[in-house]
Amino acid sequence: MKTVNSSNLPLIDYRKLKHFQGELKFLSKDNYNKLLLSIEKNGFFVPMFIWFSEGEAYVLDAHQRLRVLNNEGIEFDNTGFEVPYVEIEAKDKKEAASKLLVLSSQYGTITQEGIDEFIATFELPEMEIKELTNFDGIFEFPLLPPEPQNLEVEPELDVEVDSQDGVLYALGPHRVMCGDPREAEIAPEKMDAYRKKYQRIMTGSEDGWQSATPSVDEESE
Repeated sequence: MKTVNSSNLPLIDYRKLKHFQGELKFLSKDNYNKLLLSIEKNGFFVPMFIWFSEGEAYVLDAHQRLRVLNNEGIEFDNTGFEVPYVEIEAKDKKEAASKLLVLSSQYGTITQEGIDEFIATFELPEMEIKELTNFDGIFEFPLLPPEPQNLEVEPELDVEVDSQDGVLYALGPHRVMCGDPREAEIAPEKMDAYRKKYQRIMTGSEDGWQSATPSVDEESE
């Protein structure tokens, strides 16, 4: 493993760094393994953000990477135990803590549709991305639904519904169409159009589940 420091940033021995965020974030075992795998595969390529005060170096961003480095005792081939960093200025711990929250904030929200489109546009390996990254609410479910099981069917309830076959409904960032795919209202040629527009269509029937994600060429037609 190597550190990547093409900008020639200063280096610091990560074993001398102090955590500053306390229990602000929780790192699950699964995400710990993803982070370790990412460092092994890509090297240490994002610098740490560090605040210096009274001879001590406090990490404001990169706490989880620091935890993995310390636990695994990782020594890089080109820099030993040193990693690149960027210094963050703060007059006291209160200001440093405020800046830590800014650094840790995620202002933009990644949606499942958004990441599907991103992966398709750049032709990224979907399974590898799932193994190396984590986004809240993304990849929480299998990429393909499990095969339908023979479960006892509950008796139908005598209730009125407003949904109509063949009508496309918006559920937040998602699009849902109700109806039987064998009917003309959602004929295969119409579904192909939705595939090109919405990146992923999931359909279920007695024959099982199907999933379609268009290629870049399909989207550009």
